[in-house]
Amino acid sequence: MNPSLEETNPAMNDHAESKWRTSFRDWLTRTASSADDAADAGIRKLRRRYGREGVPKIQPYMGYASADAIHLHGRVLTNPPLDPNYKSDRWWQNLNNTVGRFVSDEVPGVKVEATFDGLEATATTDAEGYFHIKIPRTAKPDDAFWDMARLRIVDHPKARHATDRATCGVLTTPPDAKFAIISDVDDTILHTGATDIAKMAKLTFFGNARTRAPLDGVAKLYEELQRGIDGEPANPIFYVSSSPWNLYDLLEDFLELNAIPRGPLLLRDLGFDDNKLLKSGHDHKLDKSRRLIETFDQLPFLLFGDSGQEDARLYAEAAKEFPNRIAGIFIRDVDPSLESEHDEKVDQYVRKAAAVGVPMYLVTDSVQAAEIAIEHGWLSPKVLDQIIEATKRDRERTESKSESESS
Repeated sequence: MNPSLEETNPAMNDHAESKWRTSFRDWLTRTASSADDAADAGIRKLRRRYGREGVPKIQPYMGYASADAIHLHGRVLTNPPLDPNYKSDRWWQNLNNTVGRFVSDEVPGVKVEATFDGLEATATTDAEGYFHIKIPRTAKPDDAFWDMARLRIVDHPKARHATDRATCGVLTTPPDAKFAIISDVDDTILHTGATDIAKMAKLTFFGNARTRAPLDGVAKLYEELQRGIDGEPANPIFYVSSSPWNLYDLLEDFLELNAIPRGPLLLRDLGFDDNKLLKSGHDHKLDKSRRLIETFDQLPFLLFGDSGQEDARLYAEAAKEFPNRIAGIFIRDVDPSLESEHDEKVDQYVRKAAAVGVPMYLVTDSVQAAEIAIEHGWLSPKVLDQIIEATKRDRERTESKSESESS
């Protein structure tokens, strides 16, 4: 019997299998999304029937301005996160706050109006309460680094004047910016133990913004990178993470409590729709990085990530797509005292980035990153001693805290 065409062509078999997997994933996504939407709709119907509908409130996310538009987004919920007491909250209170973040009561179909610098635009929240507003911008950007946009809910029967409004910071990149930074969060600026599931779960569910520890020296390093050679804040920093939007308030507070330069946080939607939960939790960071690079097309970019997950792969792919736009890539070594499989994985992406002319560095700490940045002219040599001192101080604080917790 003659072999079939498929049997003699492995590539055809692989293509057929890939096509089947894609079709099955699409079907599963649609089915899960429909079930999720139906469940949400049923809960909202019961609340309406028994008069338990909540008052819609806006949870704003930090926005940013490009040369041609203001980019604003946020979510409308009846139970937005409350301001916790970081100093006195115990582990069970932290757990309760974390659970509350994930048991969100989103409000779909709400019209939100945004106002910025005399310009207005509106958008309607989607099935999970998210809104995205883009205000066309014709005026030349000014020298302001941070500005403010106003948001309000329009014509919702349950809205209250005292709670239907919010403000959000808008990062406005000044004309003298020399470069932009895209930084991962987990194990790049924030100790999460992403390579240890049990440790990561403990930190996520039982900790808060004050108990979470920053990477040694990262606050001072990023502060000086934002200032650049000229010494004035000008270079924008954007944070991308695989963490869900439900943790937005915790991460925003973490930046503030640890004096890490604030910037728009671009997180992941924890849902069942396409490009959400069933898509790789890390690949969305490449999508967001790509969008930023295309939006700020006059600036070179520095990319910061870590060796524990997929950052080296994603950034090497970005370097391949934008070899003339990415000036350098920094990958923090999550286990600098060891020669591990993480290092071997990064090495192959260092070579791939180098092949298109983009340097990628595996760095042990903020000091080494600063030394490399000084060599390239991204930092002034005079700030190195400050970054060394800050890194030493943070390391001593971390070690002291670890000793007290283990005793």
